[in-house]
Amino acid sequence: MKSILESDSEPPRCFLCGAVQHLEKHHIFGGALRKKSEQFGLTVHLCHVCHNEPPYGVHHNRDTSDGLKRTAQTAAMARFGWSTDDFIRKFGKNYLF
Repeated sequence: MKSILESDSEPPRCFLCGAVQHLEKHHIFGGALRKKSEQFGLTVHLCHVCHNEPPYGVHHNRDTSDGLKRTAQTAAMARFGWSTDDFIRKFGKNYLF
């Protein structure tokens, strides 16, 4: 599924900084939940720096990662009409705290 967080009307940009070059697809819920991220459109484009470079890249910075997870959970609940409990059943945790 296409990202539910990004617009189809514009060329891809880094979801965090707006860069247009060196973009990589990021599955917001990774590991065992990667396929569910793909299934429900919980992916974003990130430039390489925002994606995978310390200290602020999402794979190195818990605050950045958790912020994306909160954004994704909010979007998924609104898009699919899920309650917090519905989200927890699908993704194992509530990120809205």
